[in-house]
Amino acid sequence: MAVRKQTYITEDQARALKRLAHAMGLSEAEILRRAVDLYLRTEGADGRDPYADMIGIVNTGRGDGSVTHDSIYDRH
Repeated sequence: MAVRKQTYITEDQARALKRLAHAMGLSEAEILRRAVDLYLRTEGADGRDPYADMIGIVNTGRGDGSVTHDSIYDRH
């Protein structure tokens, strides 16, 4: 179920949004939904522990966990 939200964005944001939506062949609403999803995941506000992917990293047999631990964020 979708919930309608109304908000204001700057004119620059509106122009950039329109260009991006056109270039990607998506609606402006879909671009905004994806942006909100990405922001919520990045901030850990989606109810998911942002560090959960690190659990067990030591037991994977990889020896570079202390160096590559931030790479889990590149997958989102």
